[in-house]
Amino acid sequence: MKIKLTAIIMAAMLFLSACGSNGDEEKVKIGLLRIDDSIPFYVAEQEGLFKEMGVEAELISFSSSSDQSLAMEAGELDMAMNDMIVQCLMKKNGTDTKAVALAYGAVPEEGRFLVVAAPQSGIYTPQDLSGKNVGISTNTMMDFLFEKFENIYGLPSSEINKVNMPNLSLRLEAVLSGSDLQAAILPDPLAAYAVEKGCSVVIDDTALGVNLSQSVVLATDEFINANEEQLSKILAAYNQAKELLNENPEKYRSLCLEIANVPEELSASYPYPHYTPDVLPAEEYVGQVVDWLVSRELINEEYTYEDLVWGDSVE
Repeated sequence: MKIKLTAIIMAAMLFLSACGSNGDEEKVKIGLLRIDDSIPFYVAEQEGLFKEMGVEAELISFSSSSDQSLAMEAGELDMAMNDMIVQCLMKKNGTDTKAVALAYGAVPEEGRFLVVAAPQSGIYTPQDLSGKNVGISTNTMMDFLFEKFENIYGLPSSEINKVNMPNLSLRLEAVLSGSDLQAAILPDPLAAYAVEKGCSVVIDDTALGVNLSQSVVLATDEFINANEEQLSKILAAYNQAKELLNENPEKYRSLCLEIANVPEELSASYPYPHYTPDVLPAEEYVGQVVDWLVSRELINEEYTYEDLVWGDSVE
């Protein structure tokens, strides 16, 4: 009798353990930065869209891109929202991912970066940056953008002193004081805050008519290969959330301000974000990113569109 009872208990424990494992495997872990680009995921969670699709998603917030990359490289994430420069650098380090959606930047108005100048610096045009200290973050999307700005405006790169200052808060403080930096490249909402505090707008990437700054939704190759149906459901919920945001932005205003860490003094004037659903990065854009990384010797080979994007090529 004892043997039979022990066998039953062991079988029950194995069953419960198996159920717990399956639950963990079914939960899709998505790493997000708390910026405008990530908001559709939080709307999908708030509205129960993932559950409606029959999937369970765990949204994990990161305060820095580097921390998020380390988590993905350690196998702690299935998906993430970041940019293709980060994606390529992770691939070089041995973590293969695919861009499964364009998160933000399908049109120039999405995802604003500004080059702002310190108050009373006398810098008002791109040409005024010559000989000045400009805060950037090297080997990142902002570095890529600033080089594009130099090309567009014909600015001699050697005449601009680019200061590597990865911490955005410190960069903001430095340009507001005007001591160590006379200008800086900043994303919203920090860019909007800098302008509110007296900085002048030197370059606005949304006014250039080209899509330079884009973020993407990434999924690991391992996750895609094992969970393609689950991934499709996640993306369906994600795209539905984008549509809800576009249709009724006021409903999600508080959530947007919270996720993007918008300062209170900007809460009334901060623009409603707009999202383009169901789109992939263009092949031309992917090529530009890869070419830039190769030119900087940040990657050793030219990755193809198929290496980096899940789905049909977009012209």
